Amino acid sequence: FCGALCPFVSPLFEKPQSDSHSATMGTTHSSETSGEHNSAADSHPSNYGFSRQEAKHLTTLRHLVCQEQQQQQQQSEHNFVSLLWRCSNLLAFDSLLKSPSPSSSNATDIEAHLAQHSPSKLALVPKRRRQLDVLLNEFASLSKMNAALEKIFMNNDQFLEIVSNILGLQGHHQKDSFEFVCNVLYSSGDESIPAKDVVELCFHSASALHFLLQEDAFGDTMELIERRNISEENNMIQSMTNSLLEYATNSRGNHNFGGYGDAGASTDTSTAATIADGRITKREFSEWQRKVVPDLIYCSMAKFQHVLLFPQSQRQTANPFPFLRSSKEITSRTTTKMKAGEIMPISSHVFGDNFMSAASSTATTLLSPPVFAFTSISMPKFGDKWYRIFAGAEDGWTFHQLEHSIMGYEGPTLLVIQAHSNNKKDGTVTFGAYTASKWEKNKRDFFGTSDCFLFQLHPTLRILKSLPKMGTRGGHYMFFHSNTNVNTTNPSRKDDLTQGLGFGGTVRNPRLFIDSHLEECHVSHQDTSFEEGHIGFPPSDDPFSSQSFSSTLHIDSLEIYAVGEEETIRRGFRAQYQHRDIADANLRNARTVDTAAFLDDMRSGVIETKAFAHRGQVDGRAHGCMKGEEDGKDNGL
Repeated sequence: FCGALCPFVSPLFEKPQSDSHSATMGTTHSSETSGEHNSAADSHPSNYGFSRQEAKHLTTLRHLVCQEQQQQQQQSEHNFVSLLWRCSNLLAFDSLLKSPSPSSSNATDIEAHLAQHSPSKLALVPKRRRQLDVLLNEFASLSKMNAALEKIFMNNDQFLEIVSNILGLQGHHQKDSFEFVCNVLYSSGDESIPAKDVVELCFHSASALHFLLQEDAFGDTMELIERRNISEENNMIQSMTNSLLEYATNSRGNHNFGGYGDAGASTDTSTAATIADGRITKREFSEWQRKVVPDLIYCSMAKFQHVLLFPQSQRQTANPFPFLRSSKEITSRTTTKMKAGEIMPISSHVFGDNFMSAASSTATTLLSPPVFAFTSISMPKFGDKWYRIFAGAEDGWTFHQLEHSIMGYEGPTLLVIQAHSNNKKDGTVTFGAYTASKWEKNKRDFFGTSDCFLFQLHPTLRILKSLPKMGTRGGHYMFFHSNTNVNTTNPSRKDDLTQGLGFGGTVRNPRLFIDSHLEECHVSHQDTSFEEGHIGFPPSDDPFSSQSFSSTLHIDSLEIYAVGEEETIRRGFRAQYQHRDIADANLRNARTVDTAAFLDDMRSGVIETKAFAHRGQVDGRAHGCMKGEEDGKDNGL
């Protein structure tokens, strides 16, 4: 499966060349794998993006694995993935010695060499193998990789090229990564794959990667120390499967394909793939991945294969999945300095807990399924850390508190809502919006840029990208109308705009709108600023129903996260500090009164008061009477 590569760039998440996966994987990734070079000069074109050390490691690993495979062919329960992991760890630890084993093509010789020069490293090999075996038992779909990996190592003369393409070293190309997934799942002669199986394989690969990258994920007996939430995992897998099947159904109706394979390939429904059976073609999966979850394979299968082949980078490789933290860890000036490994515990209705137990401040080792989904949508956009800056359940269900939490922060934010309808049978729906623009208030119009998009996370994953602005149409990305937005010249004007925050549509009828009470959310399925698609539960099929184009949902949970890279988030909070300092200074200045000017205004009558009324009344006191008395005499009183 070494055909020509096909570029995979999503219009929504298109990045400059410097930010593309070619830059990330071609330089940074290579330095992650070996830790021995940081320059592209160390890589040779014939090595397909690998450094000389990496190419040598892979070539030696292949010889070692083939030899071990021949010796263990008689074993009925032989696991190729486990064998590969053992061999790659032996080579990795041996390469760290000042004088590596002279016979690196024989596992027995390497073990003897390690036993003599570094017994502690040798002891780690069976330990790591037991850890992987635990994961293979936890995630049964990973065992399906045995045959595909064995084929690459045992029967392919283009070994380095294929491995390079699977890992994505030579650019933003995922053809061979995708073909590897298909070879794992396809049965001989099949023209389609089960949609759920491919999503499940990616999620299980991501979860295994997540555990392998954490020192404390395993206990003394090499078992996982935390119990997985199988129900939440299955819900997310089903949501992404629903998205894939929905996309395939719509695409077949529109005959709109642009994925891998020949441009003229048939999409007729008479093919072996049937939506009713939950099966899709390779082309349908590739197109869905390109448009909805561009980083799905890269953050799961490709990254997992990378750690399998280069275990020496296991503890240096950055975990691609963001970790949830509280913004109070950064913003609170009274928080005592936490110890290494400690966190400020938070609980989320959508993402779960970020801690192991209620009595612990130790970070959880579990991968949150919704976090996996967002990472699949875009690794660069969502970064490696999320800081929650607002949660209604924790900070209070007031619009004022929400406004205080987000105003002044200059960085990407993610708004996530969980809600329900009046029909209890519908269950709950999770949706929201992403924006890289800072929030603004006191504007009578929309703001933001085209990087904003809407999404639904559950029960069906949907990404509704922004549409290009056409003259006066479109460009209505975000608005925030606070009840503090008072026009001083005409205070009544504050009432002619909807109070709350919204996305798309118009200021009086937004596409997605949250009222100022944070109790209800109004959603509709189309406008001129975002792609058409339902958010929340599908509206009524009755065209005369008030719910045919929009619906009202009751909010159960509302959270906002600062997302992105660590430095981006810290810059955003620094800007918020300055914003609040300026606001506090303006408030203090407004309260500072020029006493002399104030008294002058009172004396002159500019400010009506009785405080100085006696001055006029005693004007005649020097003449022996009050002014009022003198006036009374003149009037004969």
